[in-house]
Amino acid sequence: MKIQNRKKRETWKNSIFCIITRVPPVISPSMTLRLYSIILLVIFASSLSSALLLFYYMNPEWDFSLAFSLMAFSVILAGGSLFAFVLFFIKKIYYRGEVYVATMNASLRQATLIMIGTIGTLGLSIYGISQPKLVLIIWMVMMVIEVMAQALE
Repeated sequence: MKIQNRKKRETWKNSIFCIITRVPPVISPSMTLRLYSIILLVIFASSLSSALLLFYYMNPEWDFSLAFSLMAFSVILAGGSLFAFVLFFIKKIYYRGEVYVATMNASLRQATLIMIGTIGTLGLSIYGISQPKLVLIIWMVMMVIEVMAQALE
């Protein structure tokens, strides 16, 4: 009787559902963070190069809003990926080395929100809209988005 139950358990362990849903062995956190850092460096390099190419070769007189939006998108990506490193290393010092991939995700999210707020503020000043309350609303919306993202984690 015990042998039959053991065979049933072993059969269940080797079923296709268990094989698909089985959690793979844990990869070392430093390797995952290293790969994450390499991906962020590639994003930074490619978006910075595209921003520089846009700056030198695109004529903004034809379509100013298109030029500004493309430049803003590439600067948000470049600044967000670079600033994510800065935030990550500040958190690494603050947490005394106890950082994980979730910390890098949070740093990337926060850096991207900071860059979106900065580009939004610059966009308002470029278009001649100098309303301090509107700038404050932009930054408050970015903070609310960050609080909502933290609540979902």
